[in-house]
Amino acid sequence: MYFLSVLGVVLISGYLMLLTMGSLNFVSFIDFPSLLTILLFEVTILFSAGLLKDFNNAFRLVVRTKRNAESAVSASELRRAVEAVRLAGKVSLVGGAFALLFQIILILHHMSSPEKLGPMLAVAILTLLYALAIALLLLPLESKLRVKLGDVTEE
Repeated sequence: MYFLSVLGVVLISGYLMLLTMGSLNFVSFIDFPSLLTILLFEVTILFSAGLLKDFNNAFRLVVRTKRNAESAVSASELRRAVEAVRLAGKVSLVGGAFALLFQIILILHHMSSPEKLGPMLAVAILTLLYALAIALLLLPLESKLRVKLGDVTEE
C-alpha cells in the first residue's frame, strides 16, 4: 500500500507539469546534485542520531504482514522506527530550506550575469522541491508505523 502513495505523488507531479507546461518535460525537474544534497543531509543526521538502522527497518516493518511475520515486533522497535521516520521528515524539510538559502546566497553573488540567474534559481528551488517530496512520501510511512505501534500496545 505504501507504494501507492509513491505512485500517487509521481502521477500528481506529472499532472501538475501537464497543467503548467502543456507537455510532460521531466528533464526540467531532474537535478541529481540537489537530490544528493538532501540525501546526504538525511544519512548524516540519521547516522549521528543513531537512527539510520531504525529508518531502514521502518520500511521492513511497514511491508511486514501478520502472515509473514516470523516473530512479533516489539513496541520499542516500532517506536524507534517512528522516531527515525519523523526525524527524516524534519531533516528533509530543514535540509531543503538550508540548501535553498545557501544557494540563493550564491545566486545573489552572481547578479552580474543575469542570464545565469534563472537556471541557478531553478536548481535552488528544485532542492526544496525534492525535500518536500521526500517529506510527503514519509508521511504515510510514519502513519502506518504509528498504527502498527497502536496495535502492538493494545495487545
